[in-house]
Amino acid sequence: MNPSSYKDVLNFTNTTTATLGTSWSIARTANLTQEAEPAMDVNMFMKAFKLTLYAIIFLISAMGNVLVCIIILKRRKMKTVTNYFILNLALADLTLTLICIPFDIPVQEMNYRWPYGSFMCRILYPLQTMSLFASVFTLTAVSLTRYWAILYPLRRQLTTTSAKSLIAIIWLLSLIPVSPYISVLRIDETGICDEHWGKQGNRKIYTVALFIAQYAVPLSIIAAAYISIGRELSRKNSDGLENKFLQNAKNEEASKVIRMLVAVTILFAVCVLPTNVMWLWLDFDNADQYFSQFWEVVAFCNILTFSNSAANPVCYLITNASYRKEFARILKRCFLTKKKRRNLRPDELQMLETTELNLSRRENVLNSSG
Repeated sequence: MNPSSYKDVLNFTNTTTATLGTSWSIARTANLTQEAEPAMDVNMFMKAFKLTLYAIIFLISAMGNVLVCIIILKRRKMKTVTNYFILNLALADLTLTLICIPFDIPVQEMNYRWPYGSFMCRILYPLQTMSLFASVFTLTAVSLTRYWAILYPLRRQLTTTSAKSLIAIIWLLSLIPVSPYISVLRIDETGICDEHWGKQGNRKIYTVALFIAQYAVPLSIIAAAYISIGRELSRKNSDGLENKFLQNAKNEEASKVIRMLVAVTILFAVCVLPTNVMWLWLDFDNADQYFSQFWEVVAFCNILTFSNSAANPVCYLITNASYRKEFARILKRCFLTKKKRRNLRPDELQMLETTELNLSRRENVLNSSG
């Protein structure tokens, strides 16, 4: 083979090798792109699903809990000790919904980088924890109130005035366990609002203390109270009393209230537990180091926690006839009145408003006399 032919073969070989290398590189890039596309589709689907859940929870919780507050504050017959505690529960749910959800979503979408400044870093997360403490302390207070009323009906009972004072104490007590949390929160060099404890052991102690104070102890007290109430109601139903019909009616009414409160407590326990488990797992086993989807799971656990705020007013509707009646009355008045007003002449509209005002005054007089 002459030199020129050898050069031609060598050039052909080099060209072929380069072409094959380029083709392999293009094919590999195409394969990686094809593999990445389904992952991107899944991520977009999960993001849309998560935002949809947040929107549903926000709307149901905001409207439902506002209606609960209106019903209790506007209707005199609804201003009982138990309903004042439910009002406080609704306020705690509204705090979690209206303040925490709108701020929490952008943080998650920005990979937990904090855009709100150092002051909000020390306020937002503690406010979430404080609202949960207020909720569970309220559930504990109402369970003990019902326990006292049913087991010791002849002794002095909690009044509405005392209930209001107890609610104020509940919020003050809720501030105590979050105080250490406020002191250790700050924005780090990566722009993330995180806890900065002097020692890792301190963080573990605080996480365990939160779980015990916010979950284990209150729910144990609530469970013991309702078990005792159930036994007492069963005993009263089985006793041979002279006026058994009246006693059964009173016990049935008490049982309806207890069923509603037990359902609300179970919802709280189920919705809050996963988040507690995830934080314990993180602090004691560094779960985020080997579980790549850890923070995605935490995000959905947060959604479950927020969903408790939306589930409570739905629970009141399902389990309590008085709330169903009041919800229906308010919604009917809102929608039917708007429809009527559009079809009325100005003089008819003025007459309708006068009639509504007179009916409202008469209803207030009747409620006051009752």
